[in-house]
Amino acid sequence: MSIHIAVVGSPAFIQHIVKGSSLPDVRIEGFPYDDPREAKDIAHQLHFFDGVFFSGSFPYTYAMERANLPYAHHVIQDDVILLTSLLYVSTIHHVRLDDLSIDLVQASRLDTIFESFPNTLSPMHVKQLNPYMDFEDLIAFHKQLQDSGATQLALTSVEQVHRRLLNDGYASQLMIEPKERTLHHFNDFLQQIRLKKSDQSQFAILHYSNSSEETLAHVSDHQFFDGKLLQSDEEGVTILSNKGKIETAISNGVVLPDLSSVHVGIGYGSDYQRALDHARLALYAESERLMRIVDDSKRLMFSDQPSPIHFRVTQTRVYDMMKQTGMSPTNIEKLIHFSQDQLEFTAKELTDYLHVTRRTTERLIKRLVDAKLVHAIGEEMSYSQGRPRTVYKFQFPVD
Repeated sequence: MSIHIAVVGSPAFIQHIVKGSSLPDVRIEGFPYDDPREAKDIAHQLHFFDGVFFSGSFPYTYAMERANLPYAHHVIQDDVILLTSLLYVSTIHHVRLDDLSIDLVQASRLDTIFESFPNTLSPMHVKQLNPYMDFEDLIAFHKQLQDSGATQLALTSVEQVHRRLLNDGYASQLMIEPKERTLHHFNDFLQQIRLKKSDQSQFAILHYSNSSEETLAHVSDHQFFDGKLLQSDEEGVTILSNKGKIETAISNGVVLPDLSSVHVGIGYGSDYQRALDHARLALYAESERLMRIVDDSKRLMFSDQPSPIHFRVTQTRVYDMMKQTGMSPTNIEKLIHFSQDQLEFTAKELTDYLHVTRRTTERLIKRLVDAKLVHAIGEEMSYSQGRPRTVYKFQFPVD
């Protein structure tokens, strides 16, 4: 499994990453800049990489304004970077801490570091950074303090500011990012991408409920979602692809034909048979929704409902409620999710949530009332003429 990574930063930063990472399955492409704001113009070139690694939060912020990069990370200015830089300034430049002007992304980090120090240090000259500040103002901040004699050295987080100060004859030190620390961040990012790619490469089976001309034409028009047609007969259409391709198709809204009543069950799995079993489970799940998904952990999901419903019964509460009501774990999980948002309800509200018939809802409520998991607490008058609606309240056990 090869990984293609874009690295965005200064030429020196890119060279450091390339030299430090010699993994055979990783291909690195550098996108250098002189000014971090150039990341805005680079952003459109970054869509087709497995991941994008930025040298800092500023280029990351600029790029994300222009492009929604699905997997991106940046070096974080943590306490290690700050302490290393302060130690370097003290031992190499021989500059006292109160003779420094400092700019950093999170100024509160200094307060945390100096909390345990004796209260003998003078207040430090600190400026908090944000991606939208004018760098000219930042340069002027450091220059004015040195011109007035208040400081001897600028410790800056911005390479462009550092270069400008040196060119104009001012003393400056760029924040020091320990090389091993930067590579540690990068290798952690690679590991996250490997896990993501492994998940995205899971088997995916789509099982359509019919093999009509409309269904076949639709999946054919979409090149079987970069997969292949496994079956087309009276039982329906079955397609093999992978999870990443299908999740993209779902987000683009192209899995189902427009204005069609065909159902599709989507199954994910670490092997073909597992994905096929999950697709069948999804297709025949009790739901009015046209598209149902069962993942590798046997959780039923819908594209418009983020909370999964477990087919595996691992919770004591769900198991006890199944025994009390004779209901399936799928329906129990649905009711638990509904009760978390709406403790009191009417039969109509539950019908709308479950996407079932009123008769089905009435049967469910009767089971719950008989099991003493729901009880009637009053009535609600209808806006139209007709009988008042009974208002119920859940009394589910707590885990």
